[in-house]
Amino acid sequence: MATVEDLEARLRDGAWLLPGEVAKLLDVDRSTVIRAYLLPEPPKIRFRRRAGAGGYRECHPEDVRRELAARRQVHGDQ
Repeated sequence: MATVEDLEARLRDGAWLLPGEVAKLLDVDRSTVIRAYLLPEPPKIRFRRRAGAGGYRECHPEDVRRELAARRQVHGDQ
């Protein structure tokens, strides 16, 4: 299983991540990523369907980086 550091490196390289990988980065459950980020219209994190059997979702790296930065923001600093 990939570490957070591995996932962040892949994200910096522009890799599209699976919802479970995004969940690990955001420190939430995979179902939360799907329900709160991918299902709303419009989605908070854009995604594409992987070709072939299964049609797995892959999350847009730019949107994942934005959500990760927002979660790491320190509120109250001036």
